[in-house]
Amino acid sequence: MLWTLALLLELCVTVIGAPLPLRKHEVEDASLLMSNLQRRQGQEPPVAITGIQTYGVQPRLEIRQLEARPDQWNIFLLGLRRFQQTDQSNLTSYYQIAGIHGRPYNAWDGVPSAPGQDSPGYCSHVSNLFLPWHRPYLALFEQTLAQHIVAAVNEFPAGALRQRYASAALTWRWPYWDWAATPAAGQSVYPASLQTPTVNVTGPNGTMIIANPLYSYQFHPVSSTDFYFNPFATWNETKRYPTSWDQDAVSQNALIGPVLDNNRVSFQDRLYNLFTNYENFTEFGNEAWMHPGIQNGDSLESLHDAIHSIMGSNGHMTYLDYSAYDPIFFLHHAMIDRSFALWQALYPNSYVEPMASVEQTYTTRVGDVKDENSALEPFFSNNARDYWTAGSVRQTSRLGYTYPEIQNNANISSIKAAINILYGSSSGSSSGLSKRQDSTVPKHPLREGYIADDVADEVVDGKNRQYLATILSQKFALNGSYAIYVFMGEFDDTPSAWATSPNLVGTHAVFAALNRVDAVSNPQLKAKISHHPEIDVTGTMPLTTALLGKAESGELSSMNPNVVEDYLEANLHWRVGMFDGTQVPVEDVADLTITVITAKVQPAAAEDEFPEWSSFTEVTRITQGKPGGC
Repeated sequence: MLWTLALLLELCVTVIGAPLPLRKHEVEDASLLMSNLQRRQGQEPPVAITGIQTYGVQPRLEIRQLEARPDQWNIFLLGLRRFQQTDQSNLTSYYQIAGIHGRPYNAWDGVPSAPGQDSPGYCSHVSNLFLPWHRPYLALFEQTLAQHIVAAVNEFPAGALRQRYASAALTWRWPYWDWAATPAAGQSVYPASLQTPTVNVTGPNGTMIIANPLYSYQFHPVSSTDFYFNPFATWNETKRYPTSWDQDAVSQNALIGPVLDNNRVSFQDRLYNLFTNYENFTEFGNEAWMHPGIQNGDSLESLHDAIHSIMGSNGHMTYLDYSAYDPIFFLHHAMIDRSFALWQALYPNSYVEPMASVEQTYTTRVGDVKDENSALEPFFSNNARDYWTAGSVRQTSRLGYTYPEIQNNANISSIKAAINILYGSSSGSSSGLSKRQDSTVPKHPLREGYIADDVADEVVDGKNRQYLATILSQKFALNGSYAIYVFMGEFDDTPSAWATSPNLVGTHAVFAALNRVDAVSNPQLKAKISHHPEIDVTGTMPLTTALLGKAESGELSSMNPNVVEDYLEANLHWRVGMFDGTQVPVEDVADLTITVITAKVQPAAAEDEFPEWSSFTEVTRITQGKPGGC
């Protein structure tokens, strides 16, 4: 159903406080937006991914900001539910778009696999194309959903309410979920809107209750052929933190929030460190361990892995092949894309460098060299079947969207100030952002949000000493995704208690696909009998915020480096587990190596500046001689 010309000609929207009629070319753009709604596999022309071009470039909002706009929120839910109900055989159905990422390993829009390959999906991971590839993928999802939003609006009878919803549709963009920023007092980082099975909406006939399309995707039907492994081949909807892997398992959303909240400071510290200390695109975006340097062990991809795995907690989001079917996948990846866009604005001169592929995709062979001009398959930019490339998706505006912090050509100073406010508050690295009480001792924000005044020994030559644990292991060391839990101090050594331990510093997760039929009976299968290559990946766990908390409580007598190193040697612990709660012996994780790094950080001189990192040093004695130590 097309957005009617009559309605569009009536429609007014408000821009900078003044009502303006929709212009003729925008009417034409809206009609074009609807043209692919009923496309089916094999029809011509191909799906042209343009993003939403109607009414100019608009910002993607954080999901709680979108929820605060009742009209946009209502049509968003109606459109997403409609999208999810599309026949699964339709090329632009929710099901088939989700399937581009992983299973069922089918050609999409006529884009064939590489010669001799039939797996896995098209998505690029452990790759210099990881961030660029997901950008047109999100745009495809966003533009298709926008078509369903328009169609949902047109189901309302003509009149003021439909005009209001049509106006809201013009500036709507897919939201992101910020899992790192400090939530409002008393709230979880896991939004309540994602946790309820049903939701109240206003439809053409008044208020009604519908299945919440943000809670899960309901397969109609689930395909054992497409999904291969049980229980995913039999579950009829996506699961988060399932009660088991039995067919009748249910999601446990109430358990996810506490786990995410217990890791949020770690997420925030990691993201802030990536913004302030990573100036090279390859190191910022890619978790592959490529360089021997000790200052670049983290990446946005590694942080992305942790949210994926925890969010699913052995459900769909935990495993690469199934993750895109859960609607929260696209909220999470919008946050990843936003972080990518903010980093690009900070460091505009660094981008995709040539790199040989270390992992195959549906269209990429191991060893294929990818660069800025490489095709992002299977995404066409036009009806002539020209592919989007990493270079052509460099600017988000080409796909019709931006983000609040970078819109209107924001300058670098304002972007840094926004990042400091959102992510610097609990990061040890940001301690210089607060005004100093005197010229030598900076204030230090702690996990609980109060200030330590007795940690002067942390300052060396005017620089704060920071501590990080770098974690290296093989991507496919086990059968599927796994977690490395890092603790500081005593903890309950029961696997079910690790994720919510008060002394958990954070969870490092490796996001991977299941690779054996006997996944349930033997989840700890080693990579050496898998078809996957041996790929080392890394991430880091910032330790400074937790150390400052120990200093504030008196458990750590001072931040003198010798005192800190003695304390960490005695109190830094780690465990490995699968997301079904099974403990894995540390020795069974191929190449697992944990090393503590120190660095000096010059605090920022102003609220619109970043701290400066230098003098990275390994402190080998902290983990040496322990299983998984350096």
